[in-house]
Amino acid sequence: MRRSDWLSVAAIVCAAQAGPARADDAGATFRWRAPIEVLRAAPFMHLDLPASAYAHSLQPDLRDLRIVDALGERVPFALRMPRTPQVTADLERAAVLYPLPARPAPGGEWPSPIEITVAGDQISVRRLDGVTPGPAGSPGWLIDLGEHASRSPPHTLRLAWSGPPDFTARFDFETSDDLRTWRRHGRGSVMALASASGSLTQPSLPLPGSAGRFLRLVWTEAGAPPQLRGATAISTAPGDEMPVIAGEDPPDEFVLSPAPADPNMLDESSRRALIFDLGGALPVRQLDLRFTAGTVVAPVRLEARARASEPWGALGEQVFYRIEQGADIRTSPPLALQTTLGQVRVVPDPRTPALDPANTKLVVHARLATAVFALRGEPPFTLYAGSSTASPGALPEVALIPEGEEDRVMFGAATLGPWIEVDDTTRRWSILRPWILWAVLLAGVGGLAWMVRRLIRGSR
Repeated sequence: MRRSDWLSVAAIVCAAQAGPARADDAGATFRWRAPIEVLRAAPFMHLDLPASAYAHSLQPDLRDLRIVDALGERVPFALRMPRTPQVTADLERAAVLYPLPARPAPGGEWPSPIEITVAGDQISVRRLDGVTPGPAGSPGWLIDLGEHASRSPPHTLRLAWSGPPDFTARFDFETSDDLRTWRRHGRGSVMALASASGSLTQPSLPLPGSAGRFLRLVWTEAGAPPQLRGATAISTAPGDEMPVIAGEDPPDEFVLSPAPADPNMLDESSRRALIFDLGGALPVRQLDLRFTAGTVVAPVRLEARARASEPWGALGEQVFYRIEQGADIRTSPPLALQTTLGQVRVVPDPRTPALDPANTKLVVHARLATAVFALRGEPPFTLYAGSSTASPGALPEVALIPEGEEDRVMFGAATLGPWIEVDDTTRRWSILRPWILWAVLLAGVGGLAWMVRRLIRGSR
């Protein structure tokens, strides 16, 4: 066999074996790409994924993401989910209520309905006879939160009452350790609103870290306040009783403005709704409806969905408020969640005014992932997304960085540029590429068989 014949055979074999799938799986197409800018080079890179990465991904948990180099070769990467906060458990303790005596004269001291006795580390509490009026005539309450460990003071007081189905009651409160020295902490409010699905209530009072054992709550408005029938002090279990997770990645905060609902909706409540777009299906941990000015009390129904193509699902009912009295501004606590949300619809109670879009913001706390990739291949690098058929592209982190080496690895930093839609020609090439590769392979095999046959005939 001549040398030129062997070279021809080798060329056909190489052509038949060349061109493996690079940026995509066989048959998978990616609609979007974004350039990756290397800010600080290192063997391994951190790329914080923005909300736009979630918006352009078509699969749960970002499975369709790919990182490729300038030659189209896949770059190994792993997805690092944020470390969650230390697992905690709430401890509940029933607080003891004592109606307050009549208000003192201006500048005078409140008489105490109880007295305390300290013996060593123990505090005993005794109700004083003849001092305490009936609850109906009391201007407020003295609440004994109970003894608590210094490492786990109560952080919330949850009130329970019997009374009218609709009310808003404001109060001043202060705390003390010994009933003699009091620390003023400001104002709070409780409220209830009857609805078709049940009563909407706001029964919780966040407590400052310096709260003492005793809390004095004094109603600030005329009228009939709710009759308290119980209270619960809520604290967090001491750290040594809980599993410890080293470190905590802070959540990303998004402050969103609303878009009005479709005015062509058939039902009135949907036409009055506000819709907030999170920019992608994000792992949300907390929602808060904030009002930028004035006093607003908004009982609302929350609905949500991961993508615009899905139907709305119920998220719950909540009373959000902003109460402004001079320089004193009180706001409702946020709603804790652990779910994936892409859009939130806020539907106000039909008995309340429509929400002002210019005065309403949705504050979202989400915990977004980070892509960790090896700085290999030919820069620049590109992130691809937007395939409903691609297989999961990320490696387990231990397969990218050997276990035990995390603390020794030097990490660089990268950032993601704007997303660009992959043009139709490139997408069509991605679809046809596997078939073209098979055609080249079959042509190469056929050509190889023809040349072998020719060589055999020539050797005779």
